Amino acid sequence: LEVDYKIHGFEDLHLHAAIGAQYTDVSKILLKLAPPVMLAQLIQALYNIVDSFFVGKDSESGLTALSIIYPIQLLMIALAVGTGVGINTVMAAKLGAGNQKEAEAYAGTGTSLAIGMWLLFAGICYAILPAYARMSTSSPDVIQDVVAYGRIVCVCSFGLFLESNWTKVIQANGDMKTPMFAQILGAVTNIVLDPLLIFGLFGLPRMGIAGAAVATVAGQIVAAAIVLKKGFRRSPAKSYYPRYIKTIFRLGMPNILMQSAYTFYILGLNLILSSFSDQAVTALGLYYKWQTFFFIPLGAMQTCIVPVISFNYAARFIDRCKKTLSTAIVFGWALMFLGTLCFLLFPEQMLRVFTSDDAVVAIGKIGFLFVGISFLPMVTSLIFPVFFQATGYSLKSSLLTVIRTMVLFVPLGFLFSRFGLNRFWLTFPVTEVLTSLVGLLFYRQFLKNPYVATEKKEEQQMVMQPSHPGVILTIAREHGSSGKQVGKRIAEQLHIPFYYKEMTALAAQESGLDREFISDINKNAPDHLHDIYLSTHVVQQAVVAQNQIIRKIADHGSCVIVGRAADFVLRDYESVIRIFLYAPEAYKISRVMELYGDTKEEAIRNIHRSDEARSAYYHNISGNEWGNRKYYDLLVDTSIGVEQSAKVVLDYIAAKENNKV
Repeated sequence: LEVDYKIHGFEDLHLHAAIGAQYTDVSKILLKLAPPVMLAQLIQALYNIVDSFFVGKDSESGLTALSIIYPIQLLMIALAVGTGVGINTVMAAKLGAGNQKEAEAYAGTGTSLAIGMWLLFAGICYAILPAYARMSTSSPDVIQDVVAYGRIVCVCSFGLFLESNWTKVIQANGDMKTPMFAQILGAVTNIVLDPLLIFGLFGLPRMGIAGAAVATVAGQIVAAAIVLKKGFRRSPAKSYYPRYIKTIFRLGMPNILMQSAYTFYILGLNLILSSFSDQAVTALGLYYKWQTFFFIPLGAMQTCIVPVISFNYAARFIDRCKKTLSTAIVFGWALMFLGTLCFLLFPEQMLRVFTSDDAVVAIGKIGFLFVGISFLPMVTSLIFPVFFQATGYSLKSSLLTVIRTMVLFVPLGFLFSRFGLNRFWLTFPVTEVLTSLVGLLFYRQFLKNPYVATEKKEEQQMVMQPSHPGVILTIAREHGSSGKQVGKRIAEQLHIPFYYKEMTALAAQESGLDREFISDINKNAPDHLHDIYLSTHVVQQAVVAQNQIIRKIADHGSCVIVGRAADFVLRDYESVIRIFLYAPEAYKISRVMELYGDTKEEAIRNIHRSDEARSAYYHNISGNEWGNRKYYDLLVDTSIGVEQSAKVVLDYIAAKENNKV
């Protein structure tokens, strides 16, 4: 069962939790995984809260400014972290295919990309911040504080962009501890510097809110410095940049867009509240400060269930997936109930930690009551997207996030605000309840999926077929080109093993994953969303297992391997001959109608869908174009028939052997 999960950024603790998930009680697994994650998130939450605490003691306008600049900071984090996720994902695919060199090249590209994005973001934000501040408030003091704080954290954000990139590079190589240490030390740096620079202690200049900004970027730079040594890679040749950057953004864009959704919904709520008063904006900002603290257990639960659910889903232990989800929800309810009590019983005390403004406290006391009520449905509205992400249903996961942040929060906020400021706060419980209901609907659909609803069958154990040293033939083929039949005929003529479905069965045995799940990776990918599906953690597990078994088969001796980008996986093997089989459209349609009983329209649709999925899979694994002649030794038009096509390949193999002699 020892799949190399480390390339996905999981340390040994996560690996053991995932592999042992079908044997150990789920609650024990989550309780073992959660504490280290909670510790890191606690430090991050503290530095968020400490920032606001000291700024609030310095000035009320500074506290409002932090609330206004918060969406910009979220957008900055979305760009930095989302790009890092793209780098991490493509490195995982390359390392899983055994391509260390190209993985390192992508990491080197990431550094240049991070610098370029920082320069672009810093320049745009520096220019637009005054207008953004005036759009959010009419107070000259608040505008001045927004510009002062915002320009420092945006212009000096190179530490954040570089740290996010290098952290993902390190995690792709299996080291989780160094990034965690870097983030903790960065947060501590921020916390220590905050009072020193804001109030000018120990002879330092009194900088006010600008001091808080300097402390923030100093913490980011410290974190970046710690991960520099392990995360930095040399840049590849500039000619690779267009293709590499395109791939990084293709894989990272879903994360960027989902994270950016939070930016726009908070910005939208800020603009709605600014029509009432600056104090209303401040009250919302103080809620988000406290939210980061109370959400630590829920955030840890979201992080910890991913490897457990992913492994069990891919291994087809569906009951374990359902048990993990229900356990996470129950734990979440129990922990968030404490937050609900605090928001309901002590709203004034919580608000006065940061502010002495009676108007902010009066608004916040009412707002905190409604927000506190929303905490329990919020558990399901936030855990359902993570569950779908862990099981490869990335579209459902993204839809839930979009529904919550874009479809519900801002429109409902605007609607309820028409009935007064107090009614505005109804936005929170109503949004969380509606999102949870949609999540429940998606979950019921998930349970009806044949893969989920059908009980896992006992599978016959398979062993490698006997072989001997010699040629290894990989066959990529268009749907309907008789690729399997040609490959099997060649294997029979050469008296060597043939691997197609047998390959996925062996991969399933080696990894502990389900044979059907591995076999149907391409078939299960949603139309036009193949890249998003293939980049999910659960699918990458199967891809890694499959690539490992392909190399193991090749190490065993001469054979024919059909599909699964085997030509790329075995690119470093000298004895490999790479074949691509194709045929005219009319031939393929006729062949598919004959073999599968499709109508002509069904055959055309299935050919297109299958070839599109194969192309996306090949590109995801290799970064290359599927079917491009430069990646193959021989291309054969199989419309000449199975026997003749096999003979063409056999003649080519014989000619190659004769030339060697």
